[in-house]
Amino acid sequence: MQRIHRTAARTIGAPARAAVRLPRRLAGRLPRSLLLAALLTGLLAGLLPAVADARQYRDVKSSHWAKRYIDEVTSKVIDGRRLMHDYGASFKPGKAITRAHLARLLVALAGKHGTAYAARELPDVTADHCYYDDIQLALKYGLMGLQGGEFKPDAAVLLWQLDRSLVLVTKMRNPRADWTMLTTLSSAKWQPNPGWFPSPPSYFATEVAARWLEYRYNHHGQADALELSVIDPARRADVAYSVYKLLNVSAWRLQGLRNFNRITFPTLSARQRQIAAFAFKWVGYPHIYGGEFPTKDSPYGYQLHGGFDCSGFTWWIMKISFKYSMPLGGRSAAQMAAAKPRITRAKLQPLDLLYWASGGAKASAASVYHAGLYLGNGWFIHSTGSTGGVSLASLDWTDWAWKKDFAWGGRLLKKSELGTYVTPSASPSVVPTPSPSPSPASPPASP
Repeated sequence: MQRIHRTAARTIGAPARAAVRLPRRLAGRLPRSLLLAALLTGLLAGLLPAVADARQYRDVKSSHWAKRYIDEVTSKVIDGRRLMHDYGASFKPGKAITRAHLARLLVALAGKHGTAYAARELPDVTADHCYYDDIQLALKYGLMGLQGGEFKPDAAVLLWQLDRSLVLVTKMRNPRADWTMLTTLSSAKWQPNPGWFPSPPSYFATEVAARWLEYRYNHHGQADALELSVIDPARRADVAYSVYKLLNVSAWRLQGLRNFNRITFPTLSARQRQIAAFAFKWVGYPHIYGGEFPTKDSPYGYQLHGGFDCSGFTWWIMKISFKYSMPLGGRSAAQMAAAKPRITRAKLQPLDLLYWASGGAKASAASVYHAGLYLGNGWFIHSTGSTGGVSLASLDWTDWAWKKDFAWGGRLLKKSELGTYVTPSASPSVVPTPSPSPSPASPPASP
């Protein structure tokens, strides 16, 4: 039998309210007005939660990359609960956030603390668990799910799970925004060609949304070692950054979600579908300078973290995984862009290479600063620091560099591999064996 609970109005991690008392002799000597002011000050101090200051966290130095975001987030109090104040005098920025702590954070962000719920029987979370109410509410509102029938409160949250939960709580906080893309890009429903289901990872839609909403921090240089792949545990410092962005998300960003409501491509050949479906598996992998491999051990040299820079992503898809020879043997975008013939926007075919440069089509190859892979109807997939990794974008977005600075394209596919419609039941004629296997693209379905 399900029990109906109403969460207690208790504040975890906040000081208890103390009675306001003054020494008798001092109270007898103070003027009544001063005494009243003193009593009011003490009363308010007891009623209002203390504002967190990251300086109280002994393990967050002033030089820490996330200090500003930790400061901002831990200074926020919602329903009497200070965000991410879970370990007293320590913040533990390098520790992965646990599922129980994420549940508490999500419920606070959603403004649902104290609401009623029908308790679910959980084998690993009893009613006396300090986060029991939060876990039940996170499950009630679909912000988190079970794993093998258990909640696993002490387990680490993976990045794709964090991004999914934060996108869903953003939706709850902004119900008037257009969230159609979460349905149209869902792994089970998306058909960029009629009858073709590329079956991207289960987190595809929420990861595209998270990247658009700028919920990922892009590290630079040697700090690339701090980047996270979608299958990495989400560190508390990274969570603080993402929550900071959520709390400050702009109306413009929310309105822009509608850009992704309908993503379709021209009729693709079997080969084009094969390559595109493989490329979708890497959405959410980080932007890594000099990276062309999903793990550190690239055959072309050690990387600080698995991931891709812009030209490295095209290498991973087209050269390493599908064995195409890259233009002029180049590795950088500028080197590849020097190859001819140059393909104009009007003549682009899906899976052509794309190049951008200041000055657009009139620019020199040496000035090319970015590369990507064309998908069709203006859409392309690329790795960029502006979204913190691999995501989708369009050449048709007005006032964006993707439209203004587009220079030209280059083609690797043979004519016989272009644009021939194949019925959905047909199998690709050539199936490469990528290394490593893209198994990370198939995470557990439940967050």
